[in-house]
Amino acid sequence: MSLSGRPLAKNDGDLAFRTETLRKLAIFVGIISAALSIIMYLDAPSSMDVWSALLIAAVSFLVVFLIHIGRPLYTAHILGFGAMGAAIFGIYSFGSVRSVAAFIFVAAVAGFGSLLGFRALLVSIAISVVSLGVLAWAELQGWLPTPNMQVGLKVWATQSTCLLVVAALVYFSRRRSDTAWQHRLEELETRKAIEQERDRALDRSARIFRFAPSPMIAQAATTGEILDVNPAFEACYGYTREQILGRTDECLWALPDQRAAHVQKLREQTRIHRAAAIGLRADGERFEGRISSEIGLEDEEHLVITTVSDETDQNEVLKRLLRSEERFSKAFNFSPLHLVITRLQDDIVIEMNRNEGIAGAPKRSDAKGLPAAETGPWFKPEDREGFVQRLASLGHLHAQEVSMTRPDGSTLDAKIWAEQIDIDDVPCMLSCIVDVSEEKRREAQLLNLAHGMASHTGHAFFAELAQTMAKTMGADMVSVGELSNSCDVNTLAVWLDGAPAPNFTYSLEGTPCKLASGQHDLCVYPDQVDALFPSDLALVEGKFKAYVGQSLRDPSGKTVGVLVALWHQPLDNPVEATALMAICAGRANAELLRLQRDREVQNFNETLEQRVHSRTIELHKLNAELDSFAYSISHDLKTPLRAIDGFTQLLSERLDGRLDDEERHLMARVLGATHRMATLMADLLALTHVSQQQINHERLNLSMIAQEELTRCLEKHPRANLRTRIELGLVAHADARLARIVLKNLLENAVKYTRDQAAPMIEVGRIPLPSGADHQAPGFFVRDNGAGFETAHADKLFKPFQSLHMPSAGFEGSGMGLATVRRIIERHNGSLHAEAVVGQGATVFFSFGPPPLSSGAVS
Repeated sequence: MSLSGRPLAKNDGDLAFRTETLRKLAIFVGIISAALSIIMYLDAPSSMDVWSALLIAAVSFLVVFLIHIGRPLYTAHILGFGAMGAAIFGIYSFGSVRSVAAFIFVAAVAGFGSLLGFRALLVSIAISVVSLGVLAWAELQGWLPTPNMQVGLKVWATQSTCLLVVAALVYFSRRRSDTAWQHRLEELETRKAIEQERDRALDRSARIFRFAPSPMIAQAATTGEILDVNPAFEACYGYTREQILGRTDECLWALPDQRAAHVQKLREQTRIHRAAAIGLRADGERFEGRISSEIGLEDEEHLVITTVSDETDQNEVLKRLLRSEERFSKAFNFSPLHLVITRLQDDIVIEMNRNEGIAGAPKRSDAKGLPAAETGPWFKPEDREGFVQRLASLGHLHAQEVSMTRPDGSTLDAKIWAEQIDIDDVPCMLSCIVDVSEEKRREAQLLNLAHGMASHTGHAFFAELAQTMAKTMGADMVSVGELSNSCDVNTLAVWLDGAPAPNFTYSLEGTPCKLASGQHDLCVYPDQVDALFPSDLALVEGKFKAYVGQSLRDPSGKTVGVLVALWHQPLDNPVEATALMAICAGRANAELLRLQRDREVQNFNETLEQRVHSRTIELHKLNAELDSFAYSISHDLKTPLRAIDGFTQLLSERLDGRLDDEERHLMARVLGATHRMATLMADLLALTHVSQQQINHERLNLSMIAQEELTRCLEKHPRANLRTRIELGLVAHADARLARIVLKNLLENAVKYTRDQAAPMIEVGRIPLPSGADHQAPGFFVRDNGAGFETAHADKLFKPFQSLHMPSAGFEGSGMGLATVRRIIERHNGSLHAEAVVGQGATVFFSFGPPPLSSGAVS
């Protein structure tokens, strides 16, 4: 409440300040008045002035109490009028208006003027003037007691108290003036800030208007004149700002009636939000849009601010979205697969395409809003949490194999494809569930068949196959038979009524097996097979109703056997039975052919040893005859060849001086031919000796042998510039004499074919063995940088009487050296080949085969 009696506003700081000041002033006056009453009592105990001071103190403390309890109404009036009453009583008790109590009127007037309004000030002045006038008149009439004009402590105290109160009131007024001034300054700053903020807001509004992405138009509400447009308007409508300003918006509407309705509605409601409209561009093109308009007050003129959004592209996207949604809906509803959309948080079904045929499931129309576990196959509680976590982390899961529960409590094996989607900002799951229980059962059947067909061969395989087929196909009898030459079938394995049965032989005539053996496809009788083949006593007596048979054939297409399955009851699922029969028949066919080949191999092996022995004796005999023939020819031809050579030389000597150059040349050619013939015969004899010689394996130091043979060769054909490199420690197990012949021939060839090189080089070394091949025979090489040869002719290199260089090249030789090398290597079961580049040299690689079980001393 205010001091004037009106309610005190919550933010009325001036009134609150005056109330607090009044409270402090009342406390101060009450304390000073109480102290003054004590001083007066001590000065003159019988004086009536003491009651005046006590009256002021009592009124002051009353005011403090009223303010404290929240009742400040008229407290300033009480304090002021109480002070005036004390002043009147003090003057009367003193007996003269010249009493110091008159100063209290001054303090009271100052209080009224400071704490209350102008009217209160006038009232206080009037009361003071009238009271002083009445008291002065009473004093003139002698109605007042005789005053005591003696000055003392009481006078000083009273005057000082009045001065202090007046000073406090002046201080309060000063503070109030300062506060009011400060408030005015703050108001001014606030108004300036508000105006600046308004300017900024206007600037922001202008910027928003100019840079808004949507077309905006400012119009006069009364005339419809366009006052401003933004750049987005120019881009949308095709008008420039200069072209459109000052015109009305009639040119912007494709339908005038639509504009009229919009204007009428805007006048009624002053605001329209996103109303559908057909706009018209400057080039005459129409477009679909949404228009929002609002009438505002700007200064003294009403403005209409309009925002237009071109929704042509958006509507096209929406149409495509609707078409896509329609296609998705059709694909979802007419899919043969079980599709369901559920909320992830609680598995409530939002949409489902089909649940027909699911035991215990409600109709599709009733499934929405139900838990997924009540509408079709769904996760077991212990599996759902892990699946949802994987889906949340990956976003989608494909072909996850899970075990699910149907509404009736039965379980099934299923594969699920799931995708996390949001529907109205709610995480959901689109899932496709495929029952693979039947597929799993077929897989188990196939695995069972594969296991039964993979672990055995021969007769044991057929026995295992018959048992596995009977269990997998549910057949009461399975038999595997082989067709004999007499067109009867000899069974290889029989499984009958859950147990193996003895093998038997039966005739094809009058049986369904006759038809099965005559066709490549399966022969199937799902029912009444015993009635169709009454002459087949096995069918009739066994009371078999269903039959599936498959012929087994060799690569030429000839029937070699038949695979049969029989049932006492008609076949419920012929397709599955025929599929399993086709799988088993292929494996049985291959095993039957393998069994027949094993028989042939066994029969062949029984006579093979005798045939090999006979042919080996015959081969040794032929080789011995060939070697004897070569030796005889070479030996028997020596005598006439020596005679030819001797008589030719004698004739040449006797005719010396009488022969012309041509005759001497012819005579020399005859002698050369006899010498070459002698060399060929010697080489042929050497090859024969190599073929006939007994081989004695020894541990040889090939490094030393190679050095010796190279030294002998260089003694015959000195080569000052020849460089050699023979690796140390070359060890082989071979016949010492034959190994020496090998190195002799190879080194002589290397020396011969490097004679035209400026820096000839011959190298003998070891071929590195690959890791883990320590058991292999060591390999060696002889390399030179001589003439080399064409690699394409390498197959002729080791054949007798073959040379890869023409005689005109100057490289003499019979062509028997490398043939002898090949024969020696072959007798040692070794290997031999050569590599070369014409003009860059050749390398011969060889080995003497694996070492024998025992070896002799080092040569």
